[in-house]
Amino acid sequence: RFSLTFKSGDKAGACFTVTAGNRTDGPWTYTTEAGKKISDTWNTSYSKDVYDLTVYGPNGFLRTFKGNGKKTGPEVTARHDKKAGRVELTLTNPGSSDCHLTVTQAYGGPAETYPVRAGATVKKSLDLRASKRWYDLSVTSDTDPAFLRRFAGHVETGEPGVSDPAIITG
Repeated sequence: RFSLTFKSGDKAGACFTVTAGNRTDGPWTYTTEAGKKISDTWNTSYSKDVYDLTVYGPNGFLRTFKGNGKKTGPEVTARHDKKAGRVELTLTNPGSSDCHLTVTQAYGGPAETYPVRAGATVKKSLDLRASKRWYDLSVTSDTDPAFLRRFAGHVETGEPGVSDPAIITG
């Protein structure tokens, strides 16, 4: 089983759409009230123990989760740091073997690999000033070739922003 939890901001609700790259019974839509959260679970036995879910939300919000439902592997979460205009990644390894997680930024910069010991958690803060607080991060694991976490969106700070600099206009 693979579970997702959806939470909106404290002052406004949000709508999320989930699609599956390996199932035909979606898409699924979730709407949260301001400050509330809802969850859902996908049974990976319907997709040969593999999950491939992508979540779309407001303001370029995107999350992709791919992996093997039979393996206990690493997990990654991304949270916005509104005060600093950064993304905070939490890399967790609940497994019994050490792993290395590689973070690639689509907006440039070198990929960085972080060792995460078995049972440990590593936190990383990513500076988004060069991309005007937009981000598109992919995380892969050396212990599971099917594992992918992708996080994209914009960190809102209350300051004026710009459109996504990666969008090419013609």
